[in-house]
Amino acid sequence: MSKNKYKIAVRFFGGAGDYTEVLEDMFVYIVSSNPSEQDLLEWIKDHTRATSDDGIRRRLQFLEGIGLLEIQPSKVQLTEDGITWLSNTSPAVLYEILTANVYGFDAILEALDESPKTDSELGDAIALTHPDFGWTDDSGPAQHRGWLQSLEYVERTDTTNRLTEQGKNELERRRHATEPQLTIGETYAQSELEEELDTSFGSYIKGINPRTDDNNELEYILIKAREDGPYSDDLEGDDDGRFTYIGEGVPEKGDQPHSGANKRLREQADRSTVPIYFFVQPADSDELRYEGLIEVTDAEYVSDGERRVYQFTMERLEIESQRELEELRESVEDEHETEVPPLTEDDEEFTTTQRRVRSSGFNSKVKAAYDNRCAICDARRESLAGTFEVEAAHIYPKRENGRDVVTNGLALCKLHHWAFDCGWLAVSDDYRILVADEPDLEGYEDFAPLEDNRLTLPANEDHRPHAKFLAAHRDRHGFESG
Repeated sequence: MSKNKYKIAVRFFGGAGDYTEVLEDMFVYIVSSNPSEQDLLEWIKDHTRATSDDGIRRRLQFLEGIGLLEIQPSKVQLTEDGITWLSNTSPAVLYEILTANVYGFDAILEALDESPKTDSELGDAIALTHPDFGWTDDSGPAQHRGWLQSLEYVERTDTTNRLTEQGKNELERRRHATEPQLTIGETYAQSELEEELDTSFGSYIKGINPRTDDNNELEYILIKAREDGPYSDDLEGDDDGRFTYIGEGVPEKGDQPHSGANKRLREQADRSTVPIYFFVQPADSDELRYEGLIEVTDAEYVSDGERRVYQFTMERLEIESQRELEELRESVEDEHETEVPPLTEDDEEFTTTQRRVRSSGFNSKVKAAYDNRCAICDARRESLAGTFEVEAAHIYPKRENGRDVVTNGLALCKLHHWAFDCGWLAVSDDYRILVADEPDLEGYEDFAPLEDNRLTLPANEDHRPHAKFLAAHRDRHGFESG
């Protein structure tokens, strides 16, 4: 591997899309012929359109720089990485070598995963990911893209680049390549956890440990509870896997502070964005027992009789894999792919644990889609703990096996959640609020002014309520269709 990573990938021979074919032929020649540098230059001239010794050397020096070749005037040979790639010509092996030695490849795949882009837009994506570059070479993105075409990760039509299925698979593989391998019920020493999580916790592991990536973005949170700790955690919880956890700040220091750790954990109650790994330290041990992934479902800043504390409500998800967690969360958003969605879940489709994760994902994704605002009154009230009042309501009810998908959800304040569930309020297909015609009942005057007001809707049209769910809700509560 090169000591310093390249900012720009150097083109190879054969044209964009053919680099790897020419590379394989050249490597076979090197292995079979043990050529000198001059021999290799002549072979390249005979087998490609290259004519300039300087241009050829520049490309060979790039291959040497990324650790595929060793070049001496009298002999050129493959490195161990070069032999590894030649043995199976795996795109993943070559991509790993390229990304280890050249900036920007991952940035391109991530950008194309969002939408097709031109070379110029790919350059913008690299510049945004690596702002210290001072990007000035407009040809750079095209050189990256040429390698990605050769690996069949990117396809190009006219001036537009798109991610292929192979590219999507590679991106997914890399996203999870560094996922820690932890087993529920196993105990781990601090050194073992540091190696598995690729981090250092210092002299000891604190209770709340937010960890960020190279771009200072929150990557995961590790939570530790001690069986004999100074906090009044209720680790046993209830039959649904919920338990309480007290935030950071020991009793002798008074009210718990609005610290970075407490804030990071509190934010997860409003919008689950990262995995949270939960460990328990037994009273008689320095090791930590892994309890699996958890979700923060609520956060309060309350008095325990002596001081104010952060009291978090946690839910055990009973899964250990970050990848499974993300796949289940993402399945909550998939409804827009179906033109006419079913009202209810398939009883056989998900296990009890998977349903729990999807339910948690439904709550966080619906609230995030509406930016924690009530769809009916547009209120965005915040508690003393910093959490938002808004709740995720099913349009076709959960008690009737209504689906955990964003299009079957509305973010509502507590009052309007109750009013929607009990039938005071409904929504038309054009997102107008309907009010039950019951002027003799207490509460009518509170809700009547909402009649015909338009909902506050998600900016993303794919997250807006589906007409089938709205119609089913109206039908349940006796509203006219439409």
